[in-house]
Amino acid sequence: MNKYRVLENKLKKISSHIDEMNIKDEVTKKYLMHYKDYVNQLIEAVHNKTIRNSDGALLGLIGGISDYDELCADDTFFQLVADADNYYCNECQSF
Repeated sequence: MNKYRVLENKLKKISSHIDEMNIKDEVTKKYLMHYKDYVNQLIEAVHNKTIRNSDGALLGLIGGISDYDELCADDTFFQLVADADNYYCNECQSF
């Protein structure tokens, strides 16, 4: 499986998990919808092969949830986010 497909699958898992989350706080819920929009933009960029090489950088997925305790407390979500960020950083230095 090529790097584009692997990364796209990791991002799709994040987007799907967001749909399944039961967030109670309205502010967090609203932020999560913006976060999902960002993830979907990344999915589109990967699918179209327009995403840039990582050159060792992250996508910002972990940083994007770090200020929200309710999001970080979801172990599955945090693992999905960390996995995608780390894969991009380490494996996608060049496509």
